Amino acid sequence: MVVVKKGIIVGLLWVIASVAWAKEDPTFINEQQEDEIINLAYTQMRASIEALERKIDECKALAKDTTLDPALFQSLPLTKQEARTALGYFRSRAQEKCEDMGLWAKVAIEFAQFKHIEKSYKGKNIIETEDYLEIICCMSSDSRFETIWRYLKIAPEIREKLERIPELQKPFNFITTAEEMGLF
Repeated sequence: MVVVKKGIIVGLLWVIASVAWAKEDPTFINEQQEDEIINLAYTQMRASIEALERKIDECKALAKDTTLDPALFQSLPLTKQEARTALGYFRSRAQEKCEDMGLWAKVAIEFAQFKHIEKSYKGKNIIETEDYLEIICCMSSDSRFETIWRYLKIAPEIREKLERIPELQKPFNFITTAEEMGLF
């Protein structure tokens, strides 16, 4: 019985000492500091999202005023559907290049980090962020991969010629171009 009492007393002293050391320890994080860290992660994520939104707007503006020459595909043996597919594929690829997929990845990572930090400190996610990760990651991935899949069905020698057309490497207005090429 004496051993048990000594064990309990030693255990209590250890807990009290641990709490006292933790409060003096510069690495101990209190609730206000947790909130500041969460706010830092949120602010950093929002700044990256805003940078991405500006980049998207810039690329949209570039594409808006650029229409490709309707004769661009005339020398290639493409069906109307293949031409639409190729146009959609290159529009998507040029837009991704312009928007910088690295910036998209940065936003996705910072969003995931923010959610993790918030949940780690608060036990749950509190700040409303809609479902940014789903939007950032996957909002058009189905149609993107369908377009790539359809594009890969075009004969390799034709795809090779398409890939060498410089106009297809920059953002362009898909709808106006498709209309002028008679693809709608």
